[in-house]
Amino acid sequence: MMKFKKGFLMIMAIMFVVLLAGCTFVARATVVYESPSEIEQLRIDMIQRVDPSVVAVVTETGHGSGIIYKKELIETEGSEQNRYLYSILTNHHVVENGGEMKIHFGPETEDIPVKDYQSYQLYDIAVVRIETTKTLRAHNIPSINDNVITEIVKGQDVIAIGTPRSLEYFNYVTNGVVSPVSYPYRGIVGLGLMHNAELNPGNSGGPLFNLRGDVIGINVAKIPDVQTGDGVIAAEGLNYSLSINKIAPVIRNFKEANYIPVVRSPRIGVTIQEVSVFLEFNDPELLPVDPVGVVIIGFDLTRQAHEVLELYDLIIKMNGHDVEKIADMASQLEGAEFGDTHELTVLRKVNDSFIEFTVTITLS
Repeated sequence: MMKFKKGFLMIMAIMFVVLLAGCTFVARATVVYESPSEIEQLRIDMIQRVDPSVVAVVTETGHGSGIIYKKELIETEGSEQNRYLYSILTNHHVVENGGEMKIHFGPETEDIPVKDYQSYQLYDIAVVRIETTKTLRAHNIPSINDNVITEIVKGQDVIAIGTPRSLEYFNYVTNGVVSPVSYPYRGIVGLGLMHNAELNPGNSGGPLFNLRGDVIGINVAKIPDVQTGDGVIAAEGLNYSLSINKIAPVIRNFKEANYIPVVRSPRIGVTIQEVSVFLEFNDPELLPVDPVGVVIIGFDLTRQAHEVLELYDLIIKMNGHDVEKIADMASQLEGAEFGDTHELTVLRKVNDSFIEFTVTITLS
C-alpha cells in the first residue's frame, strides 16, 4: 500500500510539473516593439514598404541586386489569368555575359526566368524583364516613370538594400549618409554620388533609398583600399551609387526593339559537385561510406529537378549508366532538347540510412 501511495504521488507530481510547463508556455506573450525614435520608426516603415520590390538578379556567373520599378499588363486573348511584364533596374556589369538569368525573390518564393534585357555600358545600367501571372510589387521611381528630378542632399540619410556575398544574405540592409551628392564616376560628371552605406560584391544593381522611400541611386561599387604614407590600408565608407537623375533619361529612352531575348537551354536544374571537392568543405556523414557519384548542392527553381530531388542527394546513375564525375552526366545531355526525359538514381540519407531512389526528370 505504501509503495502504491508513493508511486501515485510521484505520478501526480510529474503531471503537475507538466501542467505548469504547459501553462507557462501558453501564457507567454509577444512583446510588441515600439520604437522610441520617430526616425527609427520612419526607417522601419520605409523598409517594410519597399522591401518586396527589391530582388536578386542571378546569372550563370554570379548574382547582383535590382529593383522592380514598372508593371505592365500583357493582353492575353482567351486566357483566364492576367499576365504581367515587370521591369527591373540593375547594373550592366551584373547582366554582361550573364547567360541564362533568373530573378530571386527570397528563400520561400520560386525564381522567375528573365525574358529579355537591355543595357547601357557607359553608365553601367541595365533593365531586365520577366513575364509572369504572379502579382509582384513594383516600386514607382518618379525620375524614370514620371520624368521628374529627385533632390539629393548632402547629409541626408540613405538606406541600401541588396544581396551581398550570397543569396543567404537576401535583401541585407545598410545605412549611411550622402556625401558628396555629385561625383564624376568613370569620368562622367554627375553620374555618381557617394555615401557610407556599406556595399559589398552582390550589392551591385540594388537601390539606394532616402528615408521617404525614394530611389535616389543604384548601387554600383566601393573603394576597397586607399594609399597612405604608411602603405595601403582598407577603406571604410567610400561607396558609389549611380545618381537616379543621371540614369533616368537613359532608361526612358530604351526602345522595345532593342531588348535582347535571353535564350534558355534545356537543363535538369541542379548544381552538382564531385565527391572529392564536396568532402573538402562538408561533413562526410552527409554521404555514405566510400561514396562514388556527384552531389547535388543547389537547384535552379525555374526547372523541375527541385520537385523530385533533394539537397545532398548523391547521383550514382543516369539513364542506367554509372556516374562517377560531372563529365558522365554531361555526356548524357549532349544534344538535349526541351521535353527530353532522363532517369536519375540517387542515394538519399533518410534518418541514419542511405536509401536508393530513381526519379524521372523532364528537361525544362
